[in-house]
Amino acid sequence: MGTDGVIKAAGALLWRQPADDGRAHLAVVHRPHRQDWSFPKGKLEPGEHAVAAAVREVAEETGWVVALGRPLPTLRYDAEGAPKQVRYWAAQPDDWSPRPFVPGPEIDELEWLAADAARERLSYPHDAELIAAFERRPVDTVPLVVLRHAKAVKRGRWTDADPLRPLDGRGTAQAGRLVAMLGAYGIRRVHSSDSERCRATVAPYAKSRGVPVEEEPTLSEEAFDRKPKATRKRLTELLAQREPLVVCTHRPVLPELVDTLVPRRRGRVPAPLTPGTMLVVHRDVSGKQPRVVAVERHRS
Repeated sequence: MGTDGVIKAAGALLWRQPADDGRAHLAVVHRPHRQDWSFPKGKLEPGEHAVAAAVREVAEETGWVVALGRPLPTLRYDAEGAPKQVRYWAAQPDDWSPRPFVPGPEIDELEWLAADAARERLSYPHDAELIAAFERRPVDTVPLVVLRHAKAVKRGRWTDADPLRPLDGRGTAQAGRLVAMLGAYGIRRVHSSDSERCRATVAPYAKSRGVPVEEEPTLSEEAFDRKPKATRKRLTELLAQREPLVVCTHRPVLPELVDTLVPRRRGRVPAPLTPGTMLVVHRDVSGKQPRVVAVERHRS
């Protein structure tokens, strides 16, 4: 339960598309202790971020390790005598290896159902409402995470060259927390300004996935000040990539990055990203050019 007295939970509409069916099938689970059918979800653990909780709960209840897609509406209702808030995402298996379902005391049945059948099976109207949101826009999306580096040692306390300025203690903790948050989206490629504070922000995640940190010299503050056109060119190249990736850079570069990625928001950058904060941009890559269908923001 949060400090505001609200029970915080997270879950996902786990979906797949069978080879013999053109429709998405959703995973619905049965809870024997409540005798109901719902989507996989559960309470956040102390200090856990909602995106990490959603992935963990889906794995615990279905056996599938997932990558989150675009966000779905947050449900709010009373439960256990207190207000409850459940955040949801669309999600696909991050690893398509077969996962036999193992019944347990919390979840004893799992079924994959087309949307209409899932609506009929679900026990609560508010869960059925999520299906409408799921169907409203593309769900087969690819995330691109725009990340501001974590908290660094203050410039006034650093006597060496600024690109060598490291993270402070809080920033190091933020970098550790980002491992689960980036992992929740199945990020496969890690790009970073070549400044130490950016590299150190994404290094723990890169190590956890066994992938390199791909340095981007043109995304540093110094390079942007000297040759902004080169920075814009590289941003355009990165944003056209169709893999799940993260780009870690600096506050002065972020407005340019957002304007390049979401032209319709030009000049309307969200409130400045604080250190360790990320924008998750969900893109439909089925056409010639990636198309943004949702943007969400998370602090580490």
